Amino acid sequence: MQKLIFNTVIARGLSTALNFFIALLIARHAGPAIKGEVTLLVTTTWFLIFISNILGGQVLVYLIPRNKIEILIVPAYFWSVLIAAAGFMFLKLTHIVHAYHVSSIVVLSFFSAVISINQTVLLGRKQITSANLLQIIPLLMQAAGVLFCFYYLRVSDAYAYIYASLAAYMATALISFYIVQKLVGFSGSASFFGLGELKTTFRYGLLFQLVEILQLLNLRYYFYQLGLQQGSKYLGIFSIGISILEAVWIIPRSIATVHYVQTSNTVDVAAEAGRTVRLFKYSFMLSAVALFAIWLVPAQVYVLVFGPGFSGVKHSMRFLFPGVLVYSFPLVVSSFYLGTGKYLGLIISNLAGFMSMVAFGWWLIPPYVMSGAGLAATLSFSVAALVLFLFFMADSKTRLADFVPKQTDWHELKGAVTRRFTGSA
Repeated sequence: MQKLIFNTVIARGLSTALNFFIALLIARHAGPAIKGEVTLLVTTTWFLIFISNILGGQVLVYLIPRNKIEILIVPAYFWSVLIAAAGFMFLKLTHIVHAYHVSSIVVLSFFSAVISINQTVLLGRKQITSANLLQIIPLLMQAAGVLFCFYYLRVSDAYAYIYASLAAYMATALISFYIVQKLVGFSGSASFFGLGELKTTFRYGLLFQLVEILQLLNLRYYFYQLGLQQGSKYLGIFSIGISILEAVWIIPRSIATVHYVQTSNTVDVAAEAGRTVRLFKYSFMLSAVALFAIWLVPAQVYVLVFGPGFSGVKHSMRFLFPGVLVYSFPLVVSSFYLGTGKYLGLIISNLAGFMSMVAFGWWLIPPYVMSGAGLAATLSFSVAALVLFLFFMADSKTRLADFVPKQTDWHELKGAVTRRFTGSA
């Protein structure tokens, strides 16, 4: 398990570095306003992807060990087509994004949904390395495409990102089909369809995505409030700070991915609950060290890297540091509930966090702008973490003292990291 976590951390780290590189290209070449516009496009795309994932998202990791893959994957493809069509009509009838970006967003969300389906099939079959590969490939192509658009085609607006993304995700979707077709007998798949299985898949998928959508709202609602009320320039600066701080979540997200796969394929729930507590402590300690390292970076470094328009990056994210650390708890513990198919605690905690975000954002963002957004996020993350903590203590019969890192935990973590880097047994 340690090897899989380590490999997933490396894959997520590379993905984060590539995302950061793309953000850096856009920020330095196009400025804060275009960076803010791209942020809104990406956020809107992810909302469509999340709806597509009702039948094709990571709920399949839980369902695949209990069903034939064909029962799950073919309806997921059809559902993605329906959501793309519905998303096109919805965005055309609203003013969330500019009308000339609607088609690109819809097509990009469809390719991303297909990749997500195929990636999740690989996770469900415990082929985590191949699933990680599908996470890295489109970002490599995307980064190359943005460079090509900026410096060869001389495209200097949001279309540089859009063109590169469409090409990258279409190519990766085809690659993912090639990898997954070895696991799935696509021929004759329709014969496996059953209304009962489809209802079960939809029920679990709807609950799973309700958790994911509430989490997305909790993590990204204030992007819309900050961008629409204060302007895309502020959002562009703030989003750079978010990208840097959320890099810390590579650690808990990687742990959660492997733990989710492990829990979905086990019947010893009590043992996995104990493992969850231990993994959280490791995640908390590593995240704290990473945040401290980011805190030491001088504000001038951000100006040097991103340009004079981003001089306020460190100032904008100073109130978000504690929130990022606190939210490592829900990220790790959610893998236990998702792996056991129990969603109530996750739904309630994320709903509480989102409602807090709306209230705190309405109160803090208008007068304090980026600082208000960071503080609102920290407060809402803390509410979500506290609610889920209470649920987990009741469900796992753990004590408060069990979550406090001890000296032995530091020694175990140090030993595990040392062995992984030195290759010793």
